Amino acid sequence: MKTGLTRGLFLVLLFGLASGCTLVPERPAVDRAWFLLEVPDTGPPAAMSVVDARAPVAAPIPVTLESVRVAPAFAGKGLVYRLGGHRYESDFYNEWFLSPREQVEQLLRERWIRAEGPVTLVAHARAQPAVQQLDVLVTAFHGDLEGEGPGTARIGLRVLARSDQRQRLLELERHAPMASRSPDALVAALSSALAELLEDLERRLQEYE
Repeated sequence: MKTGLTRGLFLVLLFGLASGCTLVPERPAVDRAWFLLEVPDTGPPAAMSVVDARAPVAAPIPVTLESVRVAPAFAGKGLVYRLGGHRYESDFYNEWFLSPREQVEQLLRERWIRAEGPVTLVAHARAQPAVQQLDVLVTAFHGDLEGEGPGTARIGLRVLARSDQRQRLLELERHAPMASRSPDALVAALSSALAELLEDLERRLQEYE
């Protein structure tokens, strides 16, 4: 009897495969999406007073970008959310087009090779006197969904700035409210927070001199 039942199940399965059917229920396909940070280029002030225009303009701070690294929790391509405590989740269906490390490095390089910026990127540490060598670690790069409300985007940098005379460690973090609990809102808030953070970093580098 047991043998007959097994043979019957086998025949049903074989018939289903032959007819092109599957016994596994179909699930609706979930669209995947890819994102990039869009940090606005603030540039120099749009207008200056007569007094400001006559004041000496500080020379850009020369730097080299030695390394850019990302903390393991945020190094993957999936958008990351903190759900509470030390619990982080990566979004498989919503990813960065470039890895966080590639994005941050590219943004820094593009920002610091522009004209009239407060910081200028040089190729080698000995290219100019008093060049600051920067090692950057991204310590936060996620949406914080703990508690009620849409959530908060958080981004942080730890920057080791070295020169021939001295070195110092800069700890910077910025956050921005998310408009909703959605990937688009997270990316927009991260972009806004990063813009403020980079301006803060440039001020701190100028104070280094």
